[in-house]
Amino acid sequence: MKRRALSLLVVLLCTLSLFASRPTVALVLSGGGSRGLAHIAVLEAVEKHGIPIDMILGTSMGALVGSLYSAGYSPKEIRAFAEAPNFSTMFLESSFSSAYDIARAFEPTHSNVFSLGFDKQGVGTSPGLLGDQKVMELLASVFSKLPDDMDFDDLEIPFRCVGANVATGEKILYARGSLITAVRSSISIPIIFDPYPQPDGTYAVDGGIVDNLPIQAAKDLGYDIVIACDVNATIQSAEDLMGSFSSMLMQTMVLINQIGAKPQHQLADLLICPDLTKVLALDFSKPEQIIREGERACDEKEEEFKTLANRISLDRPLLFKEKGRDGTYLLKGDPLISDVQVVDVSLFPAADIPQKEHFSMFAGRPLDDGTKLELSHSLALIKKHYRLSSATYQMATISEGEGELIIVIQSLKKSDSNISLGVSGSTGIANNTPNGGAWLSADARVNARISNMMDSDFSMEILATLGQTSKLKLSALYPFYVSPYASLDLDFSIAYEGGGFSPLNSMVNGQREVALDKGFTMELGMDYRFLDYGRLNFGGLVDLVFLYDTRWETQFFAVPSLYASLVWDTQLSIFASTGVRGEFWSTLGRYERAVFGLQAAWRQRFVIGSKSSIGYDIHLAMMRMPYPLLSSYVDIGGLNAFPGYSAGSLKRDVAQIGALYQYAIGEFLGFDSFLQTTAKIIVTDRYDPYLVPPSSYPFDPWLSSPVDFDFGLSMGMGLQTPLGDVIIRFGASVLGQVSLAIEIL
Repeated sequence: MKRRALSLLVVLLCTLSLFASRPTVALVLSGGGSRGLAHIAVLEAVEKHGIPIDMILGTSMGALVGSLYSAGYSPKEIRAFAEAPNFSTMFLESSFSSAYDIARAFEPTHSNVFSLGFDKQGVGTSPGLLGDQKVMELLASVFSKLPDDMDFDDLEIPFRCVGANVATGEKILYARGSLITAVRSSISIPIIFDPYPQPDGTYAVDGGIVDNLPIQAAKDLGYDIVIACDVNATIQSAEDLMGSFSSMLMQTMVLINQIGAKPQHQLADLLICPDLTKVLALDFSKPEQIIREGERACDEKEEEFKTLANRISLDRPLLFKEKGRDGTYLLKGDPLISDVQVVDVSLFPAADIPQKEHFSMFAGRPLDDGTKLELSHSLALIKKHYRLSSATYQMATISEGEGELIIVIQSLKKSDSNISLGVSGSTGIANNTPNGGAWLSADARVNARISNMMDSDFSMEILATLGQTSKLKLSALYPFYVSPYASLDLDFSIAYEGGGFSPLNSMVNGQREVALDKGFTMELGMDYRFLDYGRLNFGGLVDLVFLYDTRWETQFFAVPSLYASLVWDTQLSIFASTGVRGEFWSTLGRYERAVFGLQAAWRQRFVIGSKSSIGYDIHLAMMRMPYPLLSSYVDIGGLNAFPGYSAGSLKRDVAQIGALYQYAIGEFLGFDSFLQTTAKIIVTDRYDPYLVPPSSYPFDPWLSSPVDFDFGLSMGMGLQTPLGDVIIRFGASVLGQVSLAIEIL
């Protein structure tokens, strides 16, 4: 019995000794921006030759590709990510993206293109040129089944990646924690991306600054054989380098990276250096070409691959994997969301952040593709509304298939002063365009706010618009009350306008003449913003208008009036799948007699599936203002139009109700895209403001004169773009109105 036990012990010790002596293999993938996509070809070559990988180490893009492979994605699946149409746009998002600012009722926003903060310390609130919201969405989605406190040795293939402390330059070798944090930190190219916050309160930048090709790190970890791919090894020509500022900037980064990388080349048992001199580091538009260069470089190393595989096979079995196989990661079950928490990782914590109640609808749901899509849409809107640099998610500790969902938000230092740009407009063809068959209507708005003028509490705003009229408005604001949940400002403004003030000189009127009308406005009011989504404005103003067109019986108007505007908006976008937008506007003035206007609208959306939503809207209006002025009418064919009607379809009385179905179809041309179908019923008056000579303007009760009833259907496709929400829409109505339009809101 003792002899048998001793024999088993000897066999066991020999087996362990043999296992311990087998050569261990590390795969090292360098940084290099878009060039790092060539690493995909290296993964395919390794699998083709059956070389088993015991550890992957990566820097920057090498960290991204390597982490996907370590987590269980196959080369085929990683290639699919890289070649997807939306992949390149993830690395082209401006850090000066639009910020949401609630406009007054029935007015367009001033900031749907971009918003740029500034103060005495400089311009911009971000240290990076590019935003990372879409990058974070990708990382959150592909690693959604992994907890934020894991040991990277527990991945399918153990993994390490390199970052650098932004303050000290100290090298960081990530071995545990959040894989999202590790990879996002490693790809933080200085100046290009913002440094990324660490759990200990520090910030990290791209690991290429300290170790772009961590071969020595692999040796220090005890790995016997190192296969390395350096995508920055080849030298660019002077012609390529001098082509642009970005080319020279990225080449400077490459030179810094190569200082530490080249001396390590000799430590690799197999070194692959694809010729990517014609590929700019930030050009993600040519993934097939980049991967093809990687394949060519691996083909040139074919004999070295075979020799290395034979050498390894002497001590351990090779591990051949089927070409085009599916990975193991997607076979994992989706974790169940047990609860939601919001964590602010900002260096400058925001005074106002979204609360966990914003995400309560996700508790109890699996983090599947539908939930991830809905989360991404919700977080993109919240980022915009709260002016965050990023808003993303990851799972905390996962136990027995469920865990806590962590909403991670990051905001940089806020600047009270800012400049913003907004655009809106529509163009199209219709059989009811006023005196024509096509139209083009567009407005651009630039708004600048300068806070704490001369170290006082006063702020100044300058608004310039170009479109139907050209306008310059100067405002002085004084804060009466400020709290984390509300603010109240006194607003005094003067404005000068020139252009077309009447329907006869509307941009959509096919018979318009030269628009030389003039206007001056003086206004005193209060601006109250509350509970994140609400805005109330009230006050008084005086409008002085001179119409150049002699067809009008009266050419000068002086109209004093009082006004009120109330908005509550939790949708933030016309493509929002949930939330409400309510608007109310009224004015009471005098011109020869009492004049007034009333408008109210309500829009609500409901989620009915992972990609589907429905909604309804109601719009009521009654306008009894000076009839020669465009501002005295409601445009039922303008932005977000009634089906079939051209822009410039002006009405005094409106009663409208509609229903909508929306389906999120994913990304198209790199933008979130949607299909919309609407059905609407409307009742309007028949007054025609385009008659020449103009007819008189009756002050009759609401919808008491002859009216039109109409029913319309429309179908459209929408995109969320850097220029705002864009929708292409075809509509037709029972009364025979037909239109095809492109709108920007």
